[in-house]
Amino acid sequence: MIYFQTCFITFTLMKSLIIYILLIVFLIISFRSNMFAQQSLREKLPLQIEKETNDTLRIKLLMKYVTLLGALPGDEKKFNEIHRLSLKNNYRPGLIFHSYYEGLIFSKKGNYDEALIKIKSCIDGLDSLGVVQYMGYPLGDIRVYYELTGKQVEIVKYYTNKIAYYKSHGPVENTAICYHSLGRYYLSIADYDKAIGSFMRAVDMYKSFDTLATANDLEYIGSAYQKWGNFDKAEEFLNLCLDEMIRLNEVSNDNAYDALGSLYFEKHDFKKALQYYSEGAKHYVIPYLLASNMVSTAAVYLQLNLNDSALFFLDKAEKIWEKEKLSPIFINNYFELDFCYYKYFSATGDGKRAGQHLKTALMTVISSKNIPFVLKYSYEMSSFLLRRGDSIRALRFLIQYHSIQDSLNAMNTKARIASFEIEQQQQLKENEIAQLQSEKSSQRNYFLIGGLFLMIVVIGVISRLRYKRKMDKELISTEFKKQLAQAETNALRAQMNPHFIFNSLNSINSFIIDQKHELASDYLIKFSKLIRLILDNSRSETISIEKELETLKLYVILESARFDNKFKCDYKIAEGVNTNTVMIPPMLLQPFVENAIWHGLMQKEGEGTITIEIKKQDEE
Repeated sequence: MIYFQTCFITFTLMKSLIIYILLIVFLIISFRSNMFAQQSLREKLPLQIEKETNDTLRIKLLMKYVTLLGALPGDEKKFNEIHRLSLKNNYRPGLIFHSYYEGLIFSKKGNYDEALIKIKSCIDGLDSLGVVQYMGYPLGDIRVYYELTGKQVEIVKYYTNKIAYYKSHGPVENTAICYHSLGRYYLSIADYDKAIGSFMRAVDMYKSFDTLATANDLEYIGSAYQKWGNFDKAEEFLNLCLDEMIRLNEVSNDNAYDALGSLYFEKHDFKKALQYYSEGAKHYVIPYLLASNMVSTAAVYLQLNLNDSALFFLDKAEKIWEKEKLSPIFINNYFELDFCYYKYFSATGDGKRAGQHLKTALMTVISSKNIPFVLKYSYEMSSFLLRRGDSIRALRFLIQYHSIQDSLNAMNTKARIASFEIEQQQQLKENEIAQLQSEKSSQRNYFLIGGLFLMIVVIGVISRLRYKRKMDKELISTEFKKQLAQAETNALRAQMNPHFIFNSLNSINSFIIDQKHELASDYLIKFSKLIRLILDNSRSETISIEKELETLKLYVILESARFDNKFKCDYKIAEGVNTNTVMIPPMLLQPFVENAIWHGLMQKEGEGTITIEIKKQDEE
């Protein structure tokens, strides 16, 4: 009896153990299957390529792989395999695609004109076959080469013509790429309204065939809102992007975490910025994303005065740049590496090494024609030299900064006007095509009725359409002239009075000539701070009254100093007015004060006073 019970217990235990083992095996299989299902496309493609035996399908997978990873020139083996298999099988898309690789090689050598020709040829060849250009390469990539060859204005013309082509001949998927690229162009000239509109149209199209590209453009929309100064909208779209990247399991290959980190860094919420950068570092597998993340992390630590931590991340980022030998053309944080080193050595009191790194950063951005960074580093070099007591060289860099800024403003204005003209011309063409199609359709319907009555109706319709078209053209022409004038007016209003800038520079020059170096330095510091405030404020739609008053006070101090302190300014802020929360358009008060100085106080003998009073009226 005891033996039977023992056997029974043993059997029961063995049965439970077997069930437990089977359950574990099932869970492992399920887990492995789930992990494979959750693999990103970038992780699946190499496995698919390795297993594929059909040459044509293998070529397509290889083309998808190199475009998905950004088609880096270092991928010679994969590009060569595409070309070899295409020659073997006379696969035309693969043969045409090889000219894209040739363009990348020219680009690597700095021959951007030849690169542009090759990439254009590739796009036209693929279009003739009706090929969908996966992930936007090379169709989306050509925008960069237009910029590198100094042909920015032609970008709008190129993509609007391509949109018209794809609408007529297909594939319709390529139109989304064109809208995305137009958004990138408008973003580069700070036309944020048009940039967001283009990205929105791209998102609407991408939704039906490319969820990854949809998420990518949500990030661009968020970045555009951030640059426009609308942080709430920026946060909304960047969070949508991150959620979508997590759902697609693509966070390891995209900088969605860094985008949110950048937003909070700009909002001076360094703790939250560091949280997003740290989370991103856990996921990124692409070397340049990881290096960029480290540079951004170092920038946060520098703001928190944790210099040793900042140096640790900068050194790690530098090792990745050197190992991967990445081009600075497409990776902005490459420039920021030297700039962050400059910040680090400035913070630790090593002025010599700080200056060397700042000089290296400036030379790199100049050689790569990255104008926004040239502006940023030129201004910083002016401030650095001023702190070192080198007023003359500081003034030279400041003048260089303003010269480049004026040229950039003029170029952006020209580009916006040219873009507007091209868009209007394209709209006219589309309207004419639509009207002609409408006429043909109407004529076919009317001819079915036949007879004299039909001919009379057709003549009447044609006459009416011609008259309507004439009126539409006149209306569009009038509207175009009106909007063009408005664009020019807005461009002029966006610039500060050049007389004040040149008068201030002349005053600085006079102080230097008169050996009044302390006065020159003090005036230059205040002048630089004023220009910096004006540039920072102009990026936002609205600013607080506190920021506006800070800018105004600096302006009044500089003007007063130029006229031997002949006048002063009295500021009266009523109780109940919170100058930090009340928002107004930037540069709202300065024109009134300038008029008061030039047309009022300068005509007055003796000292004068300007009174600025801010108070509530009817709760407004």
